Amino acid sequence: MLSMEAITDQDRRLLELESRLEATKAELRDLATMGAVITSIQDTNAILSVVMDMAVRLARGEVGMIALVEDEKLVFKISWGVTEELAHSLMYQDGMDLPTYCFQTRETIILNELGIVTEGLSIDSIICLPIQFKERCLGVVVIVNKEGGGSYGEEDKETLEMLLNFVAVAIENSNLVKARLNQQKVRQEMAIARQIQSTILPQNIDSIEGVDIGAAYYPAKEVGGDFYDVIKLSDKQFLVILGDVSNKGVPAALVMSAASGIIKSILALDPGISVSDLAVRLNDLLCREIIKEREMFVMLFFSMFDLETRMLHYCNAGHIPGLYWDDKSSSICELSEGGPIVGQFEGISFKQGSRALGHGDRLFLFTDGLTEATDSDGNLFGRERAEQVLSAEIGVEPAEFCRRVKDWVDRFAAGAAEETIDDFTILQVKVG
Repeated sequence: MLSMEAITDQDRRLLELESRLEATKAELRDLATMGAVITSIQDTNAILSVVMDMAVRLARGEVGMIALVEDEKLVFKISWGVTEELAHSLMYQDGMDLPTYCFQTRETIILNELGIVTEGLSIDSIICLPIQFKERCLGVVVIVNKEGGGSYGEEDKETLEMLLNFVAVAIENSNLVKARLNQQKVRQEMAIARQIQSTILPQNIDSIEGVDIGAAYYPAKEVGGDFYDVIKLSDKQFLVILGDVSNKGVPAALVMSAASGIIKSILALDPGISVSDLAVRLNDLLCREIIKEREMFVMLFFSMFDLETRMLHYCNAGHIPGLYWDDKSSSICELSEGGPIVGQFEGISFKQGSRALGHGDRLFLFTDGLTEATDSDGNLFGRERAEQVLSAEIGVEPAEFCRRVKDWVDRFAAGAAEETIDDFTILQVKVG
């Protein structure tokens, strides 16, 4: 065995290189293990907690923090001895603090021999690195003070950058998982809402003698709160209801279902109730038992046809007024008598409107998705066009009329953005 005296300078350098090589291999193995651990975690907060510990240990730092970008701003997520106020007080260049500058420029910044004392913390050295994924900067890591009063250097930069490559992938994977879960949740909620809506909307509305009825619901991307019903009260009387809940998805579908059930229960107990009293009782029940949020309410149009007395009794509860076609005079009038929205103000009263029914007369009801359909220039379909459609298509039967209304809306909205298209419901009753 060689004595220490026999070891030449060249041998000594070779031993040092071998030792450094082994240390580097060990460090790379540790980094690979750390990377496998980090990329296996799917929760962003858990990722950051692990990374903060790993980064401080790898750089042999004392304290640190991690901030991620949200809505194009840095939001502090993990802090080990470095407060947000302290980080913002570290002014660097161009009027920006150190973390913001690092985020904006995507540059790793190393500062040594600082001699700063602030918030009871003596700061001698800092390394600040961006967390980058492809062309995007996801956030920054700041580590303050090297153990033993040392300085940060290129080796620390390279080691931490390798770690942050794993971190960026892990954060991006976590974001993708969250997005997929959110999409899955939305799809499930929409499926439930559609199922609820399909059980409420009537399947057979053309079995009432003396009238022709057509109705159609045209869903948009999201399931709204539109609903309608035709309820036969006797051989000569029936009730037509069209409404809209001020929300979308499952909440709207549940309120819609509750309103429909309450209406049918009231009618079963009191089939001769006026439409105005029906609105009062529905409103009070919704206010007391069902709707607990100020943002949720129901807009309804009640219309009771009495074919024996040839009278129409109606109540417009916060809905778009119905359009009535008088066939004898070939004129259109609005049916606006009624009251406010349903489900928000308990104890309010509603008024009933009435008019005589003539042969060939028609009632045209629709939700606001029709009038608020938008063309490529942002213009609304509006009530005037709704009246124009009623006049232009007066010669067709109600079911065909509903299909033609959809054609009018499709032509009008051609080229408009998909998100501007809402669901809408249309219904027409033709008196024989």
